[in-house]
Amino acid sequence: MALSTCGAGHSGALDSAAPRTAAVAQRQRPTGRYVYESSSDEEPSSSAPVPWRSASRRRLRWDTSEQDLTSDSESDNTLPPDLGAIRLANELDPWDRWEQDCRRRAWRPAAKQNSSVRRSMTPGRELTPAVDSDMHEIANMLSHFQMQHKETEQKERAAFERRNADLWEGIEKAVRDAETRAEHEAEQLAAARKRQEQAKADAKKARELEMARIAEEKKAAEERKAAEAAAQRARAEQDKAEEVFNTMRGGEHVWPQAAREYAHWQERMRYVKQDILPQVKANADWRKQCFAAKRAITPKIGQLTNERQQIQRVTTEVAAILTQARSVPDKHASTVLYYWMLNHLAKSLIRQAEQEVAARQETAFPLARTALGLMLLGHDTLGEVLMARLVKKCPFVLAYVPERKAGVDEAAYRKTLGLKVDGEETVHMYATRMTGIAALYFACLQSSLVSVAETISVGANLPALAKHLCAPFRPDRLWTWSVRCTTPPITQQPLLPALWSTFLEVAGPAYLQRFGTQARKLLAMLFHAGIQQQKLAPVTEKEEVSQRNAIKAASVRLRLILESWEQRGNLDEYASGGLCMDS
Repeated sequence: MALSTCGAGHSGALDSAAPRTAAVAQRQRPTGRYVYESSSDEEPSSSAPVPWRSASRRRLRWDTSEQDLTSDSESDNTLPPDLGAIRLANELDPWDRWEQDCRRRAWRPAAKQNSSVRRSMTPGRELTPAVDSDMHEIANMLSHFQMQHKETEQKERAAFERRNADLWEGIEKAVRDAETRAEHEAEQLAAARKRQEQAKADAKKARELEMARIAEEKKAAEERKAAEAAAQRARAEQDKAEEVFNTMRGGEHVWPQAAREYAHWQERMRYVKQDILPQVKANADWRKQCFAAKRAITPKIGQLTNERQQIQRVTTEVAAILTQARSVPDKHASTVLYYWMLNHLAKSLIRQAEQEVAARQETAFPLARTALGLMLLGHDTLGEVLMARLVKKCPFVLAYVPERKAGVDEAAYRKTLGLKVDGEETVHMYATRMTGIAALYFACLQSSLVSVAETISVGANLPALAKHLCAPFRPDRLWTWSVRCTTPPITQQPLLPALWSTFLEVAGPAYLQRFGTQARKLLAMLFHAGIQQQKLAPVTEKEEVSQRNAIKAASVRLRLILESWEQRGNLDEYASGGLCMDS
């Protein structure tokens, strides 16, 4: 009975202890979270990584919502937020204190139960198997809790160390990247500064060289100017002593002769306009005959080509019309009708030159051969009328520029220069028209009289044929024109480079062949003094933009022709087509 009672008592005690043990087990289950706090007064362990030496150490703190923790945790909770993380070096870690509290709370109910069981046991008697199994169960439960706690702690520590390592690795990488960027920027800045210093040095050196070059050029220009002045004085003295007039510096014997010729042809044109034309206009019969001749002559001139048979046919038919007018019984009527038809023929030739030769330079040769053929057939008066017409329309065929006389208005003076009074005419149109007329004249000067005579079948006696030519249409006028066009003041005319180009293209080969060495000397002077030293038609700011552009274009064209001549010794490369008649 005693045993049973005692056993029962023990059994009841164990039964009553079981709910408390379960309560302890239930109470020991973690209900909070781990919080890591930092404390700067804890020294890192020797095995901790290097970054722990420069940063505050983290502490693990158990944060729970229960209010029945130890007084230490309560005191920690009551501390201010900025002082709660401060711990003395000899004070326990919050984690250690929590662990000790958990152990004490876990063991206290078991110890009380064990002491009550022992007191209730009588001396000399052992514990019952039920009590022994409860104790083992409690021990196993505590061991299981400890193992879970250690595993959780290990996982948290490993995760913490991993995060800490990643953090410091990121920090170190950011520091390394920042250092690399700083080094790169420093290198770039140093390179930019070096380039800037080098550029400054180069600019300074370039300025010094430029200043030296300018000083040398200025000195050379002054020396050249002084030398030119001395040479000019010497030439002036020599010219005065020897009375020698050099081209490109002028000569009184050249310009007055051209002025006298211009006045002569003006007078011949005035005779036609004031004496011949009014008489035909006043006489109906004469007017009828002249208009019939006009209708026959005009289309024939327009049909001219460079074929030998065509030139022969047109020349013969026009010559027949002129011969018919000259064979009128009345001497006065014959003279009036003949001059009127010659004037109309000259106008047709020049009009064709203005329109067609300006576009196709080679068309000037059949016109010139027809005019020369008519002269060789005995109509030598055509030379006078044609020359008067040429001078009226283009005074540059004489290499002369008429001076503006007192009392002559601007319109009248422009007309003497060949400019159109009615309507607008650009600089390019004027230059094209003048060069077309000049091309007709140059084609007449260079044409072979023997070839023309053979074409119209009048024989080949050159001295006899030359007598029928008017003086302005003889080949020696090529030299006269070239000399006058290298003599001031005509060398200042803007149109002269274009006229020189036309002269060399149309009559250049014949000019070189006839005058040989003298022609080469003159062309060499034209190239070096006129083009290279810009003494021929110098461009000034007074001219309009269009006129300056036309002068520059013509000068470039003339330069190319002269450069080709200087290299090849001939002008074949730029010679106009049509120099030879088509068979």
